Amino acid sequence: MNGDRKRIIYFSPTGGCRAIAEAIASVRDELTDITLPKARANNTEFNPDEKCVFVFPVYNRNIPDVCADYIKKINGRNARALIICVYGGVCKGKSLENAAGLLAASNFRPERGAYVPAPHFYSPVKLNLFTESDAEAVSAFVNGEKAVTETLRYARPARKSAQKIMKALTGKCAYDSSRCISCGACCNACPVNAIDGSFDANGKICILCGACVRACPAGARKIKFRTPLPLLFIGANMRKRTAEFYITESEIR
Repeated sequence: MNGDRKRIIYFSPTGGCRAIAEAIASVRDELTDITLPKARANNTEFNPDEKCVFVFPVYNRNIPDVCADYIKKINGRNARALIICVYGGVCKGKSLENAAGLLAASNFRPERGAYVPAPHFYSPVKLNLFTESDAEAVSAFVNGEKAVTETLRYARPARKSAQKIMKALTGKCAYDSSRCISCGACCNACPVNAIDGSFDANGKICILCGACVRACPAGARKIKFRTPLPLLFIGANMRKRTAEFYITESEIR
C-alpha cells in the first residue's frame, strides 16, 4: 500500500480529526470534509480498489450517528477502507469495530483500523496532544509500513446508538444573547443545522459536538451540563493514551 494515492474523508466539528487527516495526507491525496450537512448530502462516487481513509471522532463509545448515516447512504464499490477513530482518552468503546461493520455493509473492504487519542473537547486538561511522532506512526500504519499483529473483528451494523439518550443526560448547548454579535459563525459551523436565525440551538437536533462553541468569536456559546457527573466521569477516566493499530480478519486470510 505504500505510496498509494488516498482519499481521506473526515468529520471534524472542533478540528481534531481535521488536524489528523491533514497531518497524514501527502500532496497526492484527496481530502474530503464531510462535517457540514451540505457535504454529506453530495453523492460521493467511489471507485473499485480505491484506497479510502475515514477519520471519525468517538461520541459516547461510537462514531457519531451522522457519520453512520453518511456511510449507509454511500456505495464503496469494493473500495479499500482504513478507519481512524479519534477519542479523548476516556472511552473508545467499539467505535472502530462498528465503523468497520458499517463500511463492509456499504460495499467497502475494511483493511485496517486505528484508535488514535487526541485532546478531549470537554476537558480543561488537554492530554493526548497529537505530535509529529504520532503523525509519523499513523502515516506509516496507513501506508502499510507498520507491522500490525492485533486483529479487528468488525461488528454487524447496529441500530441507532444510545447517543440521544447520553446527550439528554449530558446537558445542552447554552446561548448568551447579551454577548452575541449576530455574526452567524455558529450557524455556519454547526454540522447538523441545529442553529437557526435566533441563534438558539434546537435540542432535538444538536449533538453537543462543540462546533459552535469553538466558532463563536464572542464567547456567547458553551456546553452546559445538567449535572457535574459527565465532567467527573471524564476527569476520573481520562488518561494519557497511545495509538492502537489493527488489521482485519479478512486481510489476514
